[in-house]
Amino acid sequence: MPASSFLPTVSVCISTCDHPEQLRHTLQSVADSTMPPHQLIVTDDSSGYDTREMMRRDYADITYLEGPRRSRAANRNRALRAATGSHVLFLDDQTLLGATFLQQMTESVADDHLRRATAGCATPLILTGTEVCQGRRGAPRKPAFLGYPTLDYRRGERLCSVLLHSAVFPRELFENLSFDEHLAVGYDDLELAARAVQEFGYRIEMVPSAVNQRLPSVSAGRPCPASDASRLYVACRRYDHGPEHPLKTAMFLLLALPHDLAHHLRAAGLRGAGTFYDTATCLWQLLRGPRPAGRQGSGTGLSAPLPRD
Repeated sequence: MPASSFLPTVSVCISTCDHPEQLRHTLQSVADSTMPPHQLIVTDDSSGYDTREMMRRDYADITYLEGPRRSRAANRNRALRAATGSHVLFLDDQTLLGATFLQQMTESVADDHLRRATAGCATPLILTGTEVCQGRRGAPRKPAFLGYPTLDYRRGERLCSVLLHSAVFPRELFENLSFDEHLAVGYDDLELAARAVQEFGYRIEMVPSAVNQRLPSVSAGRPCPASDASRLYVACRRYDHGPEHPLKTAMFLLLALPHDLAHHLRAAGLRGAGTFYDTATCLWQLLRGPRPAGRQGSGTGLSAPLPRD
């Protein structure tokens, strides 16, 4: 296809779990978009049947898939196997699509494609927008030394993270990567974006004017051993490159693990030692690799597509 006529198509994949009315608001925001998506997919991890009945009754023209009910990452991987667009946007039932979000993103992708074709540059692009939650604007943040995504990027600094529900990914990225279903919420997309940049040469650029609305999450809980282990694991992955990466990883763990132990002891006294043990056990399971055969979503590309529902 000539570069001047390239027009990206976006599959919008919406993950939902036990929030049919909030899902209805998300679907309405997609319907109100100035540019309709190429494809709309809903993957449902709900424990009951209310969402399924609503989708079949009121949204029969939308692709509806039963989710695997393992994790949010697994739910997104399920949707990816049905996506047919050149690009993918992941939403959930806590996100409202901005009216001009898709239009701005597709125009930015098309402009970048034309520039790359003209310059002979083959570096693929991931775009991230911003989000507003309770009046506060959010933008991608980078991990601090201990893995907490709390640092602002400096002007001109290379981005290695995205706001997942305001990011548009090339579908071809997922021929090599998938969301790691063994990582806690928030760290699976952090790891995927970092690997896309560091291992596969993708660029991440921000479109500040492309804004989605994020609703306050009632399910956001305190850190647990699984999330702490995921944070430390993703931080370790930063040192996977270069001839000295085993030494760098070991040095990081020698500094990070005592810090984590001290944090738990200060917070909970001797009971914190048990929490730290659980964290260290989870981290060891993530680090020991290779993952057992047959476990899905270990960070490699998607397997053969699942049957369409």
